[in-house]
Amino acid sequence: MKKLLLICLALCTMFAATAQDFPYSKYINFEKADFEANNFKYSKKYNTWTLNKTNGWNVAFSIVAILADGSEDVRPAHNDYSISVQMGENDMVAYVAVEFYDDDVYHKILTFMMDNGEHMLETSSGKLIKHQAAYNGFALELNMVQHIISRTSSRTVDSRTLKNVDESYNEYTFIIETGITAQSKYFDKKAAKKAKRQEKGRKMDLEDMM
Repeated sequence: MKKLLLICLALCTMFAATAQDFPYSKYINFEKADFEANNFKYSKKYNTWTLNKTNGWNVAFSIVAILADGSEDVRPAHNDYSISVQMGENDMVAYVAVEFYDDDVYHKILTFMMDNGEHMLETSSGKLIKHQAAYNGFALELNMVQHIISRTSSRTVDSRTLKNVDESYNEYTFIIETGITAQSKYFDKKAAKKAKRQEKGRKMDLEDMM
């Protein structure tokens, strides 16, 4: 028990020393009071704290546009975001995941990873571009997914021509993994189902076969 406490203390010290060193790392040291003070919502099932921001006026305007002529803008607002903090062992943070659409924020994070990260790796598959790096004991991952949306809207004012609309956008996700094992009722249930399938000799998923 004493050894476990010493390990936890060492991890806490490491997190505290690096919490302000890189983007969104401050959430690693957040406690319940901090999350609540910053309007995060807790999910008991997933053992996560989440904060979502959407442009309410943009959503309302889109609904009105749909009713009017079907020319709604389906792109998220550039300042929309979602922050999810997954808790793990001993009430410590397992990972922080930030989903956003701001190109400038993406470039700032990517620049930080390129300038300060170790073992930088870039991979791509289809519309996904992924950057991975290590920093001060943390694993950083930055993803960009390109959503290509092109459609034809309702007729223009003169009622003779159709208007082509480009609603393409990039979706970004920044993930900080601390090395702590994630824990939740959802993960436990998922692991139990997987073990049960293996006991019955059922075929595993492709990822599990690696």
